[in-house]
Amino acid sequence: SYLPEMDEYILSCDQKNQAIWHTYAVQGEFKRYDGLHLLKHALHNTVPNITKSKEITDPKTGEKATIKVRDGRAIQMADTKIEEIRQAFVSWLGRTPETFKQQLADRYNRLFNCFVRPDFDGSHQTFPGLDLKGLSFPDLYPSQKDAVWMLKTNGGGICDHEVGGGKTMIMCTAAYEMKRLGLANKPMIIGLKANVFDIADTFRKAYPNARILYPGKEDFTVKNRARIFSDIKNNDWDCVILTHDQFGAIPQSAEIQEAIMQKELDSVQENLDVLRKQGREISRSALKGLEQRKLTLTAKLRDIRDTIAERKDDVVDFKMMGIDHLFVDESHQFKNLMFNTRHDRVSGLGNPNGSQRALNLLFAIRTIQERTGKDLGATFLSGTTISNSLTELYLLFKYLRPRALEKQGIGSFDAWAAVFAKKSGDYEFSVTNEIIRKERFRTFIKLPELSAFYGEICDFRTAKDIGIDRPEKREILHHIPPTPEQEAFIGK
Repeated sequence: SYLPEMDEYILSCDQKNQAIWHTYAVQGEFKRYDGLHLLKHALHNTVPNITKSKEITDPKTGEKATIKVRDGRAIQMADTKIEEIRQAFVSWLGRTPETFKQQLADRYNRLFNCFVRPDFDGSHQTFPGLDLKGLSFPDLYPSQKDAVWMLKTNGGGICDHEVGGGKTMIMCTAAYEMKRLGLANKPMIIGLKANVFDIADTFRKAYPNARILYPGKEDFTVKNRARIFSDIKNNDWDCVILTHDQFGAIPQSAEIQEAIMQKELDSVQENLDVLRKQGREISRSALKGLEQRKLTLTAKLRDIRDTIAERKDDVVDFKMMGIDHLFVDESHQFKNLMFNTRHDRVSGLGNPNGSQRALNLLFAIRTIQERTGKDLGATFLSGTTISNSLTELYLLFKYLRPRALEKQGIGSFDAWAAVFAKKSGDYEFSVTNEIIRKERFRTFIKLPELSAFYGEICDFRTAKDIGIDRPEKREILHHIPPTPEQEAFIGK
């Protein structure tokens, strides 16, 4: 059976045959990993961590001790067996009836191959209230008009334009248009401390009649914070403009946090009930992990409820402010969102614990999505939306398209990666010159489907696409001979 909330497979077998006991089995020093065990790893896209004993000598005392270390040869053998299981599954699938194959194809197309990016042509927009003379340029770029139209049509998205492509004007124009058309009642823009003054200045020049709240540094002192929060809540602003740090000082709705944690706890309890019905085939490690997770969530939920009980009536949080669209300039600053994964030995995934800054943004976006009853509700703007980690793309979807991910059955990172990423293991030299096996998610797969899902909410433009004239880069390679120390190191 499959537990979609945890992306967990539960396997059971009444009678194990030769294939399970021998053909697809690996013997470790401390444990035998049979075919059923390796089949579960194949489904989870993982490899067992097989260990062996190793005798070491303390260089100071000369005393000998036995420790456990990873058994590279056994792990490689298990990896080979897992790949054989995958190939055997493909062969079995090829022998199934055509009706079954068609059912699988229909399900795949219904879940993943069903997205088409519309042609967002914004050339027809007139932008009432926009003062181009105050901005000292004749018109918006066509790319800016298209991006604004996409954001208005979708209710948010991702603006991935190269530096100098006019993201600030896209942000200001889209915010005012959403307010004017009733698509948002009180949009908010957050940006870097170094850039936020220019954003506010551009907004004022573009829309001189707009009611804009741009608080200063002194407004967010502990003494004045309550007053500025009340100003945001009680006034009908066309836009509120804050720095990332000022936004982080806004308390998030405890009720939203409670609802999210309670949903997680209910899901864990359901999975525990299913696991306990498995009898002798129960996965002890999965059971222990769920029980520990239940304890952690219960403690967090208790803390949140204590906060609600002790809360003062005059505290204004993000939900009470009425913000219903959030524009996040330089959104890559919030890329370190927490995520759960069982791939604890895979390099390059980033920090699963995430940052409080990113979690705070997630709570705010979920508050907006709860109010609107749909995905998005926010616009991310950056020239480096995805920089150096595969997880960054998943986390963009986690922020902006949680309902779409759940509908596809890929709400967790592991489920998403199993569909759209390919993991490989290579052998590398460690810092101690030992050969070790490193696993990484190196490539995306099913790129047409992934691109269509991303393209529905993203407007991507290079400087060339926008029409910005820039000089071509000239590369000159200089050969620098190695130093004697480097030659000696290479010679080793």
